[in-house]
Formats: sequence, structure tokens, C-alpha cells
Amino acid sequence: MKGVKSFIKKAYSNYFNSDLDVRVQVYNLLSFVVIIAGVYVVIVAAMLESHEGVMMLNAVNSVLSYVMMRVARKKNCHNICSWILIILISFIVLPVLFFMCGGNKSGAGVIFLLSIIFTSVLLQRLARALMLFVELLFFAACFIVEYLKPDLLTVLPSELDYLISTILNFFTACILLLIMVVVVFRLFHNKQKLIEELNRELLDRNEALKRYDKMKSDFLATVAHEIKTPLAVIAASSYDTIDMLDESPLNTNGIKVNQTVIERRVKHIDSVLLDLMDTVAIENGRLSLNRRPVSLSKILNSICEVQHSKLDTNGNSMAYDIQEGLPLIWADRQRIEQVMTNLLANAFYYTKNGKITVSLKQLSLDRQQVVCVSDTGEGMDEEVARVILKRYVSTKSDYWRHGIGLHVCHHIIVSHGGSMGIDSVKGKGTSIHFSLSESRPESA
Repeated sequence: MKGVKSFIKKAYSNYFNSDLDVRVQVYNLLSFVVIIAGVYVVIVAAMLESHEGVMMLNAVNSVLSYVMMRVARKKNCHNICSWILIILISFIVLPVLFFMCGGNKSGAGVIFLLSIIFTSVLLQRLARALMLFVELLFFAACFIVEYLKPDLLTVLPSELDYLISTILNFFTACILLLIMVVVVFRLFHNKQKLIEELNRELLDRNEALKRYDKMKSDFLATVAHEIKTPLAVIAASSYDTIDMLDESPLNTNGIKVNQTVIERRVKHIDSVLLDLMDTVAIENGRLSLNRRPVSLSKILNSICEVQHSKLDTNGNSMAYDIQEGLPLIWADRQRIEQVMTNLLANAFYYTKNGKITVSLKQLSLDRQQVVCVSDTGEGMDEEVARVILKRYVSTKSDYWRHGIGLHVCHHIIVSHGGSMGIDSVKGKGTSIHFSLSESRPESA
């Protein structure tokens, strides 16, 4: 009993799984019909001790149908096998059953409807119309032959046998039709569920596209604003310098101040453009690194001294806690300087009359060197701090580089095989730390 249940479960899983296309399931159903019908005819013919040719023909049909069903499943050639099976069942199996069951008197004519229904499902368009036309002509010919050549029919022993045959043919046809309806309905239900899931996914994607479109618009607007502002300062300083050149005596100090302002704004624009190019490189997976053995403590000391004088316009002080004598790390010096410049620029921008602290510690157990840049500035909301390393966000709508700069820095550190984190409390300051490994990378 367990063996039978296991066989049925395996057959159902292989040939009537809900994930299969409806035509594949109908083809498998039709194959089983041919197999069972062939076995049935062989048994009946053996009991009547006649029709040896019919027995042989139906035995071959059953074996052939089983083999084709297995081949169609393994080779995924159900279209070709469907044609062969329809021809086999429509022009061999059903006509033989029709004449062996006593013809139309026994209700055997109803089995021709099964062939028409199976053909309608398995074939498509012109092929379906052509085969249905041929089948109808052939089945009509079977009824005509029955009328003209009644001696070709197998005569059943009694009227009771005709009644039993009629009932069996009727219920067999009904059961097969019911199975087909269930298969088609299940497929329709699965397709409806799939359509609903696709619609939900489409709605989610539309919402995502709307968000991305808004982000793109905001991004372009803030980029334009970020570049426009220093350009306006450059233009004003240039006009002021031109006016000073016409003055007598020449105001060299004022000209130097204007030139210093212009220089800073040009470098600011250059930094903006560098972040933009890095963003494109990151999105295309083309962020390049030129890694060499470098001293992280020396990079920090040099970059902090230079950037403090250049970036601080808010009266901030700097403190250092840099561990000296650490091993060299394999890194792209320019990229690390770019990261530190971004972190210091953010710290100086968002801190007024506060303190910026830069620290470097070694985690000897992990062979990691950790850099931390802390400030006592404005800080940011928890929600912003959670996502700011992953996408373009800002704590101020008119200062987009706070977001994109950190986005670029995060990818630079990750590309080095390190990690970056952020801790920030609104109104109390921000601390950004990143770690780099002392181990030489395999690609170096």
C-alpha cells in the first residue's frame, strides 16, 4: 500500500505539478488516458480470447505513450510529442475502442469528444483548427462505417452489457473532463496569483522609480546650487579684483584676499566634480585604486595640518590622538587623503566654535588600524545617520555633499577591504570611524 501511495505521489509531482504549464499537464493526462485505455483493451480482448491484432496494437500504443511521456519530460519536447499523441489517440486508440465497445449503441461515441477537447488545449491557432477539422471528418466517417458495416462492431453478449458499457463510457468521459477542468482551473488560479504578485511588484517598482526620479531631480538641483554658489563668489571676487587694479595706489592685500577666495572656491568646485566622477565610477563598478605601502599616521598628520587652515572658518580647534610607529598599510594615498578631506570638511562645516578630534588606534588582534574623526557640531537625526553612508542624503537641503561625500568615502574604504561606521546625536556632534587592514591584499 505504501508503495502505491509513493508511486502516485511521485507521478503527481513529476507530471501534474502546479508549476507545469497547462498544456504539459494536459499532455501528461492524455498520455495516461492512452496507457490506461490500451491496457483496458488488452484485458478485454484477452477475456474474449480474440482480436490478437487489436491486443498487440494497443499494447504497443500504451508502451509508446509511456515512452513519449518520459522523453517529453526529460527533453522538454512536448509540442512534437503532443502531435504524435493526438494522432495516435484520435486515429488509432479511440476508433479501436469505439468499435470494440459496440459502437454508438454502447455510448462509445462520447469518447470522441475527449479527443476534440484535448486537441483544443494542446494545439494552437492554425494547427488546432486544421486538426479539429480532420478529426471531425474522421469521427463522422467512423459513424458512417458503423452504419454501413455493422459487422465490424464487437457485439456485446446482452443488453445489460450495452448498458454497463454506456455507463462506463459516460462516467469515464465525465471523470476525464472533470480532471481537465480542475487542471485548467488550477492553472488559471496560479496565473491570477502570479498576475497579482507581478502587479504588486510593478507598483513597488513604480514607487521606487518615483523616489529615484525625485532623488535625481533633487540631486541635479543641489549639484547646480553647489557649483553655482562658488561660481558667484568667484565672479564677485574677480570683478572686485578688476576694480582694484584701476585704483591708485594698488591695493595688493585686497587682491591677494580675492585671489585666495577664488583659489578656495575653485578647489571646492574641483572637489565637487571629483565626487561626481567617483559616484559614476562606483555605480559602474570602476573605482580604481593604486595601492602602495603607506604610513597612515603620516597621512593624518599632514592632511590635518593643511586642511585645518584651509577649511576652518568657524573658529574651531583641533585635537590629535594619533598612535605613532604603526606598521605600514597597503592603501591608495590619494584616496585616503580624499576620505580625510571629506570627513574634515563635514566636521568643520557643521561645527561652530567647537572641537574636532582626529584619532588613530591599532587593533593588534585583528591587525586593523582605526581612524576616527569626531566633532562637537550639529549632529544628525538617527534615521539620517543610519542610511547616510549608503545613499545621497543630507541634513540640509542646500548642502548635498554632506551625503554624497560620505557615500563616496564609504565605497573607497570598502574597496580597500575596510569598513566605515557613524555615530551621531542631534545637537551633540558626530563621530565617523573607518578601519583599514595591515595585511597585504592578494591583488597587490
